[in-house]
Amino acid sequence: MVHPEKAGQQSGVDLDRLKNLPNVYSGIWWYARYPNHYSGDGTRANAQAGELILNSVVEQFVKGIQNIKADKNVPELQNQFFKEADNPLDTKQ
Repeated sequence: MVHPEKAGQQSGVDLDRLKNLPNVYSGIWWYARYPNHYSGDGTRANAQAGELILNSVVEQFVKGIQNIKADKNVPELQNQFFKEADNPLDTKQ
């Protein structure tokens, strides 16, 4: 599915076409920076590096799901928020 021979046909250089709007993101920010829809230099890619990156991303994703499932703070805070949102003037100031 990968065509490494095509990697150098288009540029992955950041064109920085929204540099006049520092620290601002728009719905088109990625296209403004990378109109070919990727960043970096694809000619240096290889299967080993891809596998390392993929495995790392999967490990991070799995750990994130495990942390979310184990978390007790978010449900408690969400319940508190909705309880206090019903009567905002009665909340502790």
